[in-house]
Amino acid sequence: MPPEGKYKAWGEKSGTIVQITILGAESLGARSMATVVEAGGRTVLIDPGVALAPRRFGLPPHPCETRAAAEIRRAILAWLPRATDVVFTHYHGDHVPLSEPDPHQIPLAGFTLPEGCRLLAKGPDMLSRRSSGRRSDIEKANRGPLQNAEGTDDNVVACSLPVPHGGRAGAVMMVAVREGEQCFVHASDTQLRSDEAVRLIEAWGPTVVFSSGPPLYLPSIDRAEEEAAFSRAIHGAEIAGTLILDHHLMRSENGPAWIRSLEEVSGRPVVSAAGFMRRPNRLLEAGRRELWSGTQGR
Repeated sequence: MPPEGKYKAWGEKSGTIVQITILGAESLGARSMATVVEAGGRTVLIDPGVALAPRRFGLPPHPCETRAAAEIRRAILAWLPRATDVVFTHYHGDHVPLSEPDPHQIPLAGFTLPEGCRLLAKGPDMLSRRSSGRRSDIEKANRGPLQNAEGTDDNVVACSLPVPHGGRAGAVMMVAVREGEQCFVHASDTQLRSDEAVRLIEAWGPTVVFSSGPPLYLPSIDRAEEEAAFSRAIHGAEIAGTLILDHHLMRSENGPAWIRSLEEVSGRPVVSAAGFMRRPNRLLEAGRRELWSGTQGR
């Protein structure tokens, strides 16, 4: 059976229910944004990938991280047989299965789509050589070319045109899943660093948004960039019923405080993926030094 602990978003007027289950995120212990959305008679599995940072603070993953990644991997594979749609927003190893995975990632060889499942994938433009190779690997496993889902909309699942991948070269595809008056938006690795992405999200009229926050753990993020991301987050909180921030943001021990400040300033609900799933934050990568020293949790 799929994992329990769904968060249900009800349409106040329409009575429709969109069920959102976040399977993986840094606040749940490993790098991922894997999500299941049940709406319109469909079960949409978005970004079915998981990974661990091979080195952080000069240290390898702690066994606690390894176990968390394994839990997320099992949850993704438990949901896969029920999926009517699988979405790849881009081709990084924490978002897709791989032909040559490390022990923590999902093998493409074991990722078999159920019969009739739609595969909605980011197109071939604005990809690095590595991402292009991974897209080709998926095509070979799928035994046919991947259709470009960018800019498509079937009235339940809509895919955006490419938007910037945070501060790095390349692009990602955002996804909206809708039923009645409810709209869930998965903003993948946008990192709150793109005005264009925020405008597209607003146009969808979302009730719940799940976005990567800014990578505060990187020394390349300066104060001006952090403040700009915070301003975009305020706007995101204002246009969404609930804003979920995680992924890059929660690789920093300052991520929870950043979310609390945002909630105080905006006056709107802002949570981590763990908070959304009503579970405690497990910032294992951010706490890797403490895990190896045996001091975390004391």
